[in-house]
Amino acid sequence: MNKEITIVFVSYYSKKKILKYLNQFNGKFRVIIVENSNDLSLNKNLKEFKNVSIHYNKKNIGFGASSNKGLKKIKTKYGLHLDLDTKFSNDSILKLINQAKNLDDFIILGPKIKNYNYKTRDYREKNIFKNLNSMNFIDGCCMLFNMNKLKKYGYFDENFFLYFEEYDLFKRYLKKEEKIIMADNIFIYHKGRSSSDAKRNNEIEINRNWHYMWSKFYFYKKHNNFFYAFIKILRSLFSSAIKTAFYSFLGNKIKKEIYYARLNGLVNSILNRKSWYRPKI
Repeated sequence: MNKEITIVFVSYYSKKKILKYLNQFNGKFRVIIVENSNDLSLNKNLKEFKNVSIHYNKKNIGFGASSNKGLKKIKTKYGLHLDLDTKFSNDSILKLINQAKNLDDFIILGPKIKNYNYKTRDYREKNIFKNLNSMNFIDGCCMLFNMNKLKKYGYFDENFFLYFEEYDLFKRYLKKEEKIIMADNIFIYHKGRSSSDAKRNNEIEINRNWHYMWSKFYFYKKHNNFFYAFIKILRSLFSSAIKTAFYSFLGNKIKKEIYYARLNGLVNSILNRKSWYRPKI
């Protein structure tokens, strides 16, 4: 078992995907699972995996808070947050570890995401070393943390239940002149929006839309001000209201609920209410 890294998974009814990854790891890495559901059947399946610990939350506390809970339990030099909708090889993880060991100074190291369209603004400085770029943004689906730096500069803002928590983290670190690095020669695939079991898709989609809009306003307000944030979301506010009425008139229940969730999330964030919505499953 590798002694330098611990992998953290945040789960919400994701038993099938977790077991697939654990079988792939074949005991090579320590794994911490933070489970946001009451799916106790997962615990029964983990008895054969001596390298794995699972921690159940009494209630669904969201991505950021759950990730923090897992990261704070890490005792190794590096911690690797992995989303459950990623596809990678064990070799990719080993390459990340080896690359981290060769870097003098970084707080987050990430691979290149195969299906992500990187923009000029994502880069802070290209080719600082061979195959390495200093970044303003990397996809948060795979982040290798330098644990000493993480403990020093802070974890995810737990006011975010879902979405924008990695943007917030990056902004805070960059203000401290800490380095976020992407390795061009290490790849993983990120499918996106597929970490939970498919039978819960409708309710999870409603949950995502509510929290995406709540978090968007909160993020811009936190890093700028209320009026800047309001301008950024004004178009979404009107669009969500119009589409809620439109799909209600058409009798399309699912679309109506999704756009109402977007509207409701925005209004709650504008009114400075906490991110309270939780999936009804």
